[in-house]
Amino acid sequence: MHLITTPAARWDRSALCVGKPTNEFFPDPTDAEGHKAAVAVCGLCPVREECLAAALAEEGARGVSSRYGIRGGKTPTTRFHLYKATAKKRAQRRTAVPAEKPAPREPAKCGTRGGYQRHRRNGEEACPPCRQANTDADNRLRRTGTTKAAA
Repeated sequence: MHLITTPAARWDRSALCVGKPTNEFFPDPTDAEGHKAAVAVCGLCPVREECLAAALAEEGARGVSSRYGIRGGKTPTTRFHLYKATAKKRAQRRTAVPAEKPAPREPAKCGTRGGYQRHRRNGEEACPPCRQANTDADNRLRRTGTTKAAA
């Protein structure tokens, strides 16, 4: 038989389950009387809300089959549904803050590969300086494997 010992967290020191046998709070799923007894102890506990909050935080989004025992006066199934309900509320509370629009970018200057690409994107005929910049970048790509000019 294991005993629930005093955990490090301060609120746990006041819990009514401290010093009680662990198996009282982990009854067999078919033991209705065991569940009622554990829930009754939790119902009188002064730190029941803190215990429940800690259980929900610890268990997170785990499924019902990964939650065990009576914690905060709630069964694993109840805690699972409570977590799902509070997760939906938290998601609804979060409001998207519209991002500031970035400053408009300067159009690429003529005489650069970016300028050539701008002409093409806009369906325009590229000006001679842009055509020459694109040709130079293509030749550089064939020679060195990159379109970037050496610094």
